[in-house]
Amino acid sequence: MIDRISTLGSMLQTRYQIQSMQTQMNQIATEIASGRKTDPLGPLGANAALLYQLHTQSDQQTTLQTTVTNALQQLEVTQTAMSSIASTAQTIAAQAINGPANTAEGTTVLANEAQDAMTQIVNQLNTQYAGNSLFAGDATTATPMQSIDAAGGPLATVNSVLAAAVSTKGSALSQSDIANLINGPNGLASVFSDTNTNPALNYSGSFYTAPDDGKPTTVLIGTNQTLQYNVKANQPAFRDLMEGLSMLSMLGAPSSQLDDSAKAELQTQASNLINQAQGELTTQQGLLGATQASLQSVADQQQTAANATQAQILKYEQADTTADSTTLTALQTQLEASYSITAEISQLTLTHYLPTLTG
Repeated sequence: MIDRISTLGSMLQTRYQIQSMQTQMNQIATEIASGRKTDPLGPLGANAALLYQLHTQSDQQTTLQTTVTNALQQLEVTQTAMSSIASTAQTIAAQAINGPANTAEGTTVLANEAQDAMTQIVNQLNTQYAGNSLFAGDATTATPMQSIDAAGGPLATVNSVLAAAVSTKGSALSQSDIANLINGPNGLASVFSDTNTNPALNYSGSFYTAPDDGKPTTVLIGTNQTLQYNVKANQPAFRDLMEGLSMLSMLGAPSSQLDDSAKAELQTQASNLINQAQGELTTQQGLLGATQASLQSVADQQQTAANATQAQILKYEQADTTADSTTLTALQTQLEASYSITAEISQLTLTHYLPTLTG
């Protein structure tokens, strides 16, 4: 009887060992396939908290990397748009200097070209990246610039200023009236400096329509560390460029509003202002390029730090696949032996014990 109990116990013990080995083999096979330990925290003991901390640090680094990478991509698209704006400005500046003047046909052509340039620049200033407006500061969901022919928009504003100046004089403006048209009370310059007494005619509202908190765009680059830049469409370079183009757009006005001498003077003033705006655009692009370089440096540093953190994590989590393969082979050998023993035990019958009982 005791031998029977002993045999049953041996079978149960062998079955348990088989199950244990199967579990170990499954875990080791998973480690070999993934290259990572199935239970990295088990052997760490008190150091388990360090692994949790490393994972938290890695998550934070990933978030910052995503933010900086997105900002770099936005700035790249912004630079492309500004290059297009600069190209348009260069083209219209050349036309303003070399284009036909002192003829109704010539000035009308130049006025139309100026309006086309305004449309192109407005479109560029309304550029979006991933659904976010790039020239609206933090108001990324807003479209910063109105269409030039929108009601109460750029052309309507320019025409209102011209009409008011003509009404005040009571006749067509001549060369001597252009200084007042541009820089006089409620003149064209007041629109672009946001000082016109009629708020509806100011640049902020008639041209630029995005909400403005007066702050630059801020990029989080580290814990309590930020980098700032400002390419809002209400910056001086864009205001001056649009003012110069607005002057040229006036060249299409009838002789009842502007005589030939007034148009010639407007063309000269517009050309000077557009040239000034070109220099400002170049400066703006240079500042943006410096921001891009700084962000790229931050991105490189973040990648280095992230690699170091991952290396530390792998030190705790990476499986020793060579040792695992050796262990797996040994377990397979033991498992086969256990199966063989179990098979032998299961084949035992009462006749195996009769010699012992009768002896």
